Amino acid sequence: MNSKLKEQLILLIFAGMVLLTVLNWSTVYSGILTVLGSMNSLLIGGLFAFILNVPMKKIEDLIEKVSFLKKSKRALAILGVLIAFILIVTGLVLIVLPTLVTTVSELVSVSSTAVPKSINALTAFLQSYGLLSGQIGEQVTSLLDQLKNLTFVSSLVTPILSGLVSNVTGIFSNTMTLAMAFFFTLAILGSKEHLLSMTQKLLQAILPTKAVKVVNYIGEVIIDTYDRFLMSQIVEACIIGVLVFVSYSVSGIPYASMAGILAGVLSFVPYIGPFSACLISALFVAVQNPLLALWSIVLFQIIQLIEGNVIYPRVVGQSVGLPIVFTLAAALIGGNLFGLLGMVFFTPIFAVIYRLVKEWVYSRLKSKNQILKESE
Repeated sequence: MNSKLKEQLILLIFAGMVLLTVLNWSTVYSGILTVLGSMNSLLIGGLFAFILNVPMKKIEDLIEKVSFLKKSKRALAILGVLIAFILIVTGLVLIVLPTLVTTVSELVSVSSTAVPKSINALTAFLQSYGLLSGQIGEQVTSLLDQLKNLTFVSSLVTPILSGLVSNVTGIFSNTMTLAMAFFFTLAILGSKEHLLSMTQKLLQAILPTKAVKVVNYIGEVIIDTYDRFLMSQIVEACIIGVLVFVSYSVSGIPYASMAGILAGVLSFVPYIGPFSACLISALFVAVQNPLLALWSIVLFQIIQLIEGNVIYPRVVGQSVGLPIVFTLAAALIGGNLFGLLGMVFFTPIFAVIYRLVKEWVYSRLKSKNQILKESE
């Protein structure tokens, strides 16, 4: 069989497979979801390993400088990263959750007294000018009395508890998935060189040499982009979180620790994250003191101005080299598809695509200019 006939046969088989996939797309899609669902632990573990690998490499570089720790640098780096991760998650739970519960309770207590009084006053005002009939006013008063008799526990906590009881199986399944993902994370981080070597050999066995080079280069671009993005964002998150905490504490604004954590965590979401952190923090502060809430917004914007003009260019700079329009598009598309994680991780994805397309365009333009010069 000559090479031309072989290429035509491969093309025909590929076209047939594509046609079958299109005609049976619902079956294929459900099969893909089933396969991915059975690999949840592996996928989550791989994602965590990819994220934790960035600070782990920095820790390994530091350990490398201590001669008697070189042999155990991988184990120490993994242990250091896991301890830091656990401390961060524990801090979030211990600081944010109690504050959230307290604030919600205060909002409920305030609304249960202030809102009915305001509605009664408004009803009386409308009735005095004949804008509201007496019958409707009585119905509004009766409805408010019924709402006052409803307790917070019966209206909110009871449905939550019943939902937890009915979803015990799902909670247990998710716990097991996270536990398995944890072990997959450790396995991937501990043997990443071996996995890379296996992948290289597999690519060399399946693909032509030129294609292997292309795949390797794309992989290097992805790793380089994510390394610079994640590491710079971690540093920036720490700086902005500390600045918000210190400035709020000095100014006497309540919930300073929670505001600092929110500012640090949401700083990973470009442009939208800091704005959300400012509004959420102001909402919590407004429960205690509306004037301080306004001052917190002003103070947060001052910090953002300093961060955007001084800290960000020095710490992050053009870490992913993505224009503002594409950054906003990445956050919007990623958020719509995968929520908060999509908003964070779609920025470097767009940066990778932008860099590869930019390099391809420049290489094409260079080759065309070279052809034009040769023709002249």
